[in-house]
Amino acid sequence: MATKKFVQALSLKSKNYRKVAVIEIVLIFLVLILGDIMIKLDVENPHTLVSAILLIPEAVYLIILYQLAQLLNPDKKVQQIIKIAIIIVFLISFVALNPFVDVTQWKTNLLILTHVFLCGIECYIIALGLKDIYAENLHIAERLWGSVAVYLLIALGWASFYEVFLLLDHSALGFALEPGYQTYSESLYFSLCSLSGTGSAYPNPTHIIRNLALIESVWGVLFLVMLIGRLFSLPAKD
Repeated sequence: MATKKFVQALSLKSKNYRKVAVIEIVLIFLVLILGDIMIKLDVENPHTLVSAILLIPEAVYLIILYQLAQLLNPDKKVQQIIKIAIIIVFLISFVALNPFVDVTQWKTNLLILTHVFLCGIECYIIALGLKDIYAENLHIAERLWGSVAVYLLIALGWASFYEVFLLLDHSALGFALEPGYQTYSESLYFSLCSLSGTGSAYPNPTHIIRNLALIESVWGVLFLVMLIGRLFSLPAKD
């Protein structure tokens, strides 16, 4: 019964952008905070444990992405491609981050493959979401929640993009990081700082990371400008 209620809670029967945004916020919170909590609790191998725990919210996040893709694009062939890509992402990450499976030699390559696929999925859904939230037939509340969901998805998409570079060069942010939870949590932090324009605490990122961060910062500003302009220019159903 509890499992059934949990599945129903995750189900997107309509474009419930508020639910999508809440799930994204929970995922971001867990990625940024859970490692520090484990370290404070003096847990042995905290990053390995956190990586395994985060497989659960990752699965929830992937399910939501798939459901959102279904709602935003009714094309069955495209939905099937997205479904296959999402299954690949979860299976590869499950193997790479599972503490009971020793893939040390292949871990970095598996994670790179995971985030290449994930970044592609996120970019596709961002494009669908942008098209939808700028449509003329949305309520103001739905448009605002959609903007929050897409904004956070942009941050997560860029985090996946940065993660690929950090996995190729573990010192791309100016100091060495362990591939897995460490690289992704720092990628997400860096992405959120860049998108929001708050700046980050990394004084010596590589040239390409610095330039990508600038592009993301400009994208974040343009997103807000375009959204505000759209809110004032489009009629809404209230």
